[in-house]
Amino acid sequence: MPYRVLLLLATLGAAACTMPTAEQRSAACRATDWADYGRNDGVLGVAASERTKKFADCAELGHPADIAAYQAARAEGLAAYCTLESGYDAGYAGRRYRKVCPPEQEIAFLQGYEQGRKERPVSYYPYFGFGYGYGYGHYGYPSFGYRFGHHGHGHHGHRRHHRGGMG
Repeated sequence: MPYRVLLLLATLGAAACTMPTAEQRSAACRATDWADYGRNDGVLGVAASERTKKFADCAELGHPADIAAYQAARAEGLAAYCTLESGYDAGYAGRRYRKVCPPEQEIAFLQGYEQGRKERPVSYYPYFGFGYGYGYGHYGYPSFGYRFGHHGHGHHGHRRHHRGGMG
């Protein structure tokens, strides 16, 4: 019994240490360059809805987000993300598409995305984040067979084929 209590206290203590204080969250909101934040989200294909909690949290702490700067810069980032080649890379890597591309760019992105998914090698255990061959698991983490830090022919080779095969 004492071991269970000790384990519970240790777990609660560790959780308390990892949670940022209101002061830390406030400082982070103050320091955020909302245009850079939006541009980065756009380039990564992050849905704006995933930031609702951060926006609300910063507003509650007295440091509201510059939503206009965020949205304008995110649109710039999405212009770089929503391309045929970026779609191919996302599909080949097994990443999920979050339906963030504007209609005028989505067709090209999805064409690349589907082509990348078709050419993506199959892993034995794709849902566990490890397996055989190149690729990514279900959660977007490199598979066991993926060579960390080196993309080898699994990445650069598909780009050459992609450019030659799709224009």
